[in-house]
Amino acid sequence: MATSVISLPTASSSENLHALAEVSDFGLTDMGYPGQGPWTYRILQDPSLTEELCRRSGARTYLFGVDVVSLQPCPSHISQSQDRYVVEEWDLPDGKWIFNGVFDGHLNRHTVDFVVQMLPSDIKQALHAAIPSSAFICPSQVSHILHSAVRKIDNTITSHFLDLFPRDSTALDQLNDSDIQLAFKRDGRYNHNYDVAVRSLGGTTLVLSLTDSRGNLWVVNLGDCRAVLGLRQHGIWSGKQITSVHDPHNPGELSRVSLEHPDEVDAIKDGRVIGFLEPTRAIGDTWLKVPAIYASRVYSNLKQPWISSKKFKEYAKRILTPPYISNIPDIHHYVLDQPYFVLLASDGVLSTERYADMEAEEIVEHWVNITGRALDSRSSKISNPALCLLRDMIGGDDTHMASRNLTVEMEERWMDDTTILIQGVGCGRL
Repeated sequence: MATSVISLPTASSSENLHALAEVSDFGLTDMGYPGQGPWTYRILQDPSLTEELCRRSGARTYLFGVDVVSLQPCPSHISQSQDRYVVEEWDLPDGKWIFNGVFDGHLNRHTVDFVVQMLPSDIKQALHAAIPSSAFICPSQVSHILHSAVRKIDNTITSHFLDLFPRDSTALDQLNDSDIQLAFKRDGRYNHNYDVAVRSLGGTTLVLSLTDSRGNLWVVNLGDCRAVLGLRQHGIWSGKQITSVHDPHNPGELSRVSLEHPDEVDAIKDGRVIGFLEPTRAIGDTWLKVPAIYASRVYSNLKQPWISSKKFKEYAKRILTPPYISNIPDIHHYVLDQPYFVLLASDGVLSTERYADMEAEEIVEHWVNITGRALDSRSSKISNPALCLLRDMIGGDDTHMASRNLTVEMEERWMDDTTILIQGVGCGRL
């Protein structure tokens, strides 16, 4: 067979320059994993960098002084964000209230989506019923409503799951595997029971804020999300983190879990609850709140992609005195008569290298300064303070770091889901 030779024209100098220019817009990185990669990323400059960050994070500003961003830059389907947020203004008998929530789902999306759908409306309805015709409600009563609503929705998830099978462990143990599997899937189709089970399997942490027209602020925390309160006095911003992180790295939480499960060496293993879950408080994660037989028999026969049957049976051996995950939230109440902001964030806000060399108090002070400047300046190049903070988190003025964290072409996620919500009150921004 004769060989055909194709001659291509030599590229002109202008074409060579164009090709070099295209290559110069890209960089290579190992993303902090020596010997791995390298991965390609697109080098962006402002204003393109800010515009792309705004687009990917769905940056939004509400008329009543709330700004929010939510980002998971990895485009793969399996890495889709499990963070959710809710911002609502409620007309209640005593005036307007603003409810904000950041929800950090884990394992699957089913639990967090259910909580986002149900919890805000449950709280609103309870407040509406509790506020009398005199239009005054005691702050402690509001705290009780918030506390009860969080626990109620978790108890509902647990109860719905337990209703699927006999609650007597002896009767449950007599069911064979095929009986249990048929409860979730018949004729090749998953049913309502499956939805109930996977909702109980996953979990979510949360941080909420609630404000009324009288200067009251309530903050609710369950898990490892964060809330920061910033105060402006004489033109100067100061602030502090007002929530405790509910995980084994918190000495108070570690002590609580140890006291509730004495002599259980696996209650906290490798920095996680029974070696599996980092947050020590959450909604959902029902298998860590009920007797071990549900992990070894029921969840192990639930065909799902997140935890293998083998793993469930291994973890079940460590479940001796449940519950291991608490659904008791922390409630904070403040009465404020000065300009302030409340910042709510999922734990992903600390998942990049940006703050690796900073102490916790230093990070909070840094966030307060960034947020305060953004709230004080209408001429800021980024008018959304949540977007300002997100930009700082992924690299700030270091455009290579910011570009890398935003555009690197990796198939697996390189940073955690990150949601930042900021409400400014009395800051001159509406």
